[in-house]
Amino acid sequence: MKITGVDLTPVASRRETGAVSRHVILRLHTDQGLIGLGEMSDVGDWGVMYDLNDVKRAYESLLVGKDPRAWRAIVLAARSRLRMGGAIRTGFEIGLFDLIGKIQNQSVAGVFGGSLRDKLRVCYPIFRNYSRKDAEENIGRVDRRMKEGHDLFRLYHGGNLEADEIFLDGVKSNWGDRFVLKSLDFSGVHKWKRVVQALEVLLKYYAPILLESVSDRKDLEGQYEVRKRIDLPISEHVSSLNQAYQFARHRYVDIFNISLSGAGGFTNALHIAQVADAAGLSCLVGTTQELSIGVAAQAMFGSVVENLDYPGDPTGGLLYESDVVKERVQYEKGYLIVPKGPGLGMELDEEKLDAISEPLRSVD
Repeated sequence: MKITGVDLTPVASRRETGAVSRHVILRLHTDQGLIGLGEMSDVGDWGVMYDLNDVKRAYESLLVGKDPRAWRAIVLAARSRLRMGGAIRTGFEIGLFDLIGKIQNQSVAGVFGGSLRDKLRVCYPIFRNYSRKDAEENIGRVDRRMKEGHDLFRLYHGGNLEADEIFLDGVKSNWGDRFVLKSLDFSGVHKWKRVVQALEVLLKYYAPILLESVSDRKDLEGQYEVRKRIDLPISEHVSSLNQAYQFARHRYVDIFNISLSGAGGFTNALHIAQVADAAGLSCLVGTTQELSIGVAAQAMFGSVVENLDYPGDPTGGLLYESDVVKERVQYEKGYLIVPKGPGLGMELDEEKLDAISEPLRSVD
């Protein structure tokens, strides 16, 4: 079997918050009719957009004429050609391993040795509260999700501290201890002293399972300063083996937050998880808010990680109003169900894909 071509389709999907995220759906074609599906997720994060014609040519130079089952050589070549990693290499690897799973008639988890779990505990994101209006709208989102059986949430801090208090006070009045705060996420943009001051206020309402990105990412010692003062595990996004090594060596954090998009695909993400395991640290499955193809890939990754000790974040299948597959990834009472079937277990819906297809652009 040989790969014969690559198609990239940019799409735009609106979140329930009103924000629009842009993604790229990848199709790898073969001489035997099988198609590998991939996704470059939420590609507007950096404020500029990719030249998809150039990405397509790069993909084709690596893939066309190759047998996907010889994936190790392909992945090594991609690491050299696609050095920046991120969404470009992630979409490449998701499509490649979806295709391999289909060839072998097993899931992507099966390609990597088989699942250790059939569902992942996940949280629903509550984005920053900048005003009372934001807080009240987010209280409404919690009410709706709680009634659907989702009781675990992540709160992004960094908007307005008083608005966060309004939100947490309202949630506590409505749901008490039935509401579980998986994490307070400080997004790695605040000085550690400010984080400690905010925690003195926020922890009066709920004690989270963990804290996320608690200092400016250029200040690794700041992670440790928060850790000395707050008796909660700290998680940080880890996207490279060098970063994983530094975090493991210096014990800046307790948990590696690993997303495929951050790590650049399955293979690097699994290496990072192994570094954490060797150092006696834990992992959780992060997110950049994917559509169902990307969420399915995250689920496959999470299902094979041994030291997955904390709940994760991939709830894009709930977050977006539109998707591109016939049946979205499934959630049940706060768990992401690992899809069944060959590859990622996702089937593309061409009509849905066409309905939200839209050229990439960084400015609306």
